[in-house]
Amino acid sequence: MINVAPSTTTHASDLVSLARDHLDELATYATHLVGNVDDAAEFVAGGVYHATKYPPARLHDDGRAALYRAVTRACRQEHRYPPRPHGPVRFFKRSQPTFIAEFEGRDQVKRINTVKRALMAIAFDRRAAVLLRDLGHLNYREMAIALECSPEAAARLLAAARRDFGTIYREIAL
Repeated sequence: MINVAPSTTTHASDLVSLARDHLDELATYATHLVGNVDDAAEFVAGGVYHATKYPPARLHDDGRAALYRAVTRACRQEHRYPPRPHGPVRFFKRSQPTFIAEFEGRDQVKRINTVKRALMAIAFDRRAAVLLRDLGHLNYREMAIALECSPEAAARLLAAARRDFGTIYREIAL
């Protein structure tokens, strides 16, 4: 007798409820990845929209990693939701002014800005690896799914990212 697990199909509504549970984490990840809150919100929406069109087969095991993969891909390829106009029409729409926050503790702000500047100075894939591991708390298998590489490559990418980040942070902090 052969035991075969019944094939279950995942629905977009299941993935949307998972995305709703992890929306804050995804938005924080995208914000640190691209460095702009407005763009990050559009990239998260674009990534979730794309992920609902193509949900993973094993939502329980790979759902969170699939969401991070979709947001990473949207940030890398600049897929926004709603899509931005193409052609000459894009020149006639004015952008909104960026939000500038002011803080009281100057030393803490200086340290945070140094970390953010160092993080934005490393390559996109390496920055994504650091953020997925330290901010998203993903293991190497989930990181590999999100970065679309092997787990060994994800581990090497993370090690290289930490080396680069340390070097750049020391240079900026001086």
